[in-house]
Amino acid sequence: MSRGEPLTDADREPWLEIIRTTAHKTVQAQIGTQLDSGEASDEEDLKSHREPRRLGVIIACSALKHTYRELLRGAKQSEVLPSDLVSPPPHELPTYFLYMKGDKEVLMDRMQKRKGHFMKAKMLESQLNTLESPENEDGVVTVSIEWSTEHQVKEIQEALEERFYEPL
Repeated sequence: MSRGEPLTDADREPWLEIIRTTAHKTVQAQIGTQLDSGEASDEEDLKSHREPRRLGVIIACSALKHTYRELLRGAKQSEVLPSDLVSPPPHELPTYFLYMKGDKEVLMDRMQKRKGHFMKAKMLESQLNTLESPENEDGVVTVSIEWSTEHQVKEIQEALEERFYEPL
């Protein structure tokens, strides 16, 4: 990509599954650390009026195609994942997506203003041509790139709480 050449699906598939398996290992380590340290349980957090600590990771990834998102969800597996890695099933690592939706002109303007980024502005057209909108998929929150950061964060938090998190 730094040479202005897009990755192929074959390039992406093992990389996306490695992201999922790494995320799963990270969450498992968080659980182990929480148990080892004797951190308060959700019930104790509720009694003390503290917000319970949610476990998980945030990954920044374009995931332009539905098949890429299915790999990240664990609903699909590539045939080329290294044998020492096993992608966890969907119920072991619930996965949600944030779709930052914006017009081509706004995206191009922002890309042209950033300095030293590997993704060149001339690649935007191919990215948009590849994009399969996730708006109607389960587990997707859509926000406008034109909203303020504060508005975006508020919308994301509300959507996650209302639609995806199980009550404590």
